[in-house]
Amino acid sequence: MDEELKAKIKVKAMSSLLHRNVLGALGMLLPFFSILGGLFVKDKPESWWYSISVTYYITPALPIILGACAIFLLCYRSYETIDTIINVLSGIFAFGVVLFPCANPYGIEYVGYFQIPVAVSNVIHCGSAMLLFGLMAYNIGWLFAKSGNDLNNKIYKICAWAMIVIMALFVILSIVRACGINIPGYHDC
Repeated sequence: MDEELKAKIKVKAMSSLLHRNVLGALGMLLPFFSILGGLFVKDKPESWWYSISVTYYITPALPIILGACAIFLLCYRSYETIDTIINVLSGIFAFGVVLFPCANPYGIEYVGYFQIPVAVSNVIHCGSAMLLFGLMAYNIGWLFAKSGNDLNNKIYKICAWAMIVIMALFVILSIVRACGINIPGYHDC
């Protein structure tokens, strides 16, 4: 392999790493920007901060940051086909989270870009969120963990399994709540 080709591959790899780091940073900052933005809004319900998804109604952080992440995921192409497929699907589901808001404490009946009933939007929102986080867990725990660094791979696996456990708890609590059992302090999505 000639030196020019090696240099191009190195630049592409560095660009890819930068994009992944920016995407990860945006994901980690989303909760902070959502809460911080909500602090400056007057006349918000007491439970506005229980869910990042509910902050959609009072601050633009969720649609802006998650929308930017969705665009990146849809456009990102990897060396391996499975990475590209997982990222494109993640982008689609990220847009599902943004375009179809969750149930809200404001009594708004028709929500989102398509102005559909909140109950329908909430189902699409929660389903998209679960699929997005499931794909992210797979990406982190099994696709990222192919590096030669054992410590990083262990951290990736721990994070992925933590996401899976939390999603499982969410499903269990949602089923319990659907059966009519009230869980104090618990809100869907």
